[in-house]
Amino acid sequence: MKCDAVIVAGGSSARFGENKLAADLCGRPLLAWALAAFEAAPSVDTIVLVAGAGCEAWAENLAKVWAPTKFRAVVPGGARRRESVEAGLRACRSRYVAIHDGARPLIAVTTIELAIAGAAGKPGAIVAIPITDTVKEVANGAIVGHPDRSRLFAAQTPQVVLRQAWLDAAAASDNDETDDAAMLARLGLECVVVEGSVENIKITRPMDLEMARMILERRMAE
Repeated sequence: MKCDAVIVAGGSSARFGENKLAADLCGRPLLAWALAAFEAAPSVDTIVLVAGAGCEAWAENLAKVWAPTKFRAVVPGGARRRESVEAGLRACRSRYVAIHDGARPLIAVTTIELAIAGAAGKPGAIVAIPITDTVKEVANGAIVGHPDRSRLFAAQTPQVVLRQAWLDAAAASDNDETDDAAMLARLGLECVVVEGSVENIKITRPMDLEMARMILERRMAE
């Protein structure tokens, strides 16, 4: 199955302290790693990049270098995640679309392919990994629940969804969602889970960038 990809790179980087997507990661801007991975994925047809205000020209130039054959367009992001994803989806044409967070630079081509294959014939598929920590549900500073860890997974990206279903779900309510599986769930559509990787980390704080650098240096050494 072939599909388009939307790489969301419109966040504020508030917890990082600077534009994390432009931060150097082993000789490339951080965002370049995700672009290159989707460029190399056989099942990805074209790439739409969602950029933050004032970063459109920079993002377009970067995409032309690191995704030279599949890059289609840069579109401006919105104030919330849902608005940024919607802008990207409206620039796509494929039935399914793979949505990826540009702040996850270590995504492997094999994982992209697994997610796309897993979505075929279903509402969608997300990449996720089982959690290893014990989780507590807390309200007003007190524990109110003890979830069964064996049933809990940490969601990652890419998340591959039926494009029109996502748009229909978004139209049903103005509320934001933290991920695309939750958006589809508004319509009673449940995504399947494919195996992710502990290395597919999201860069949120400077220490995450250092961890990503160590992982990439080990990969290159191997």
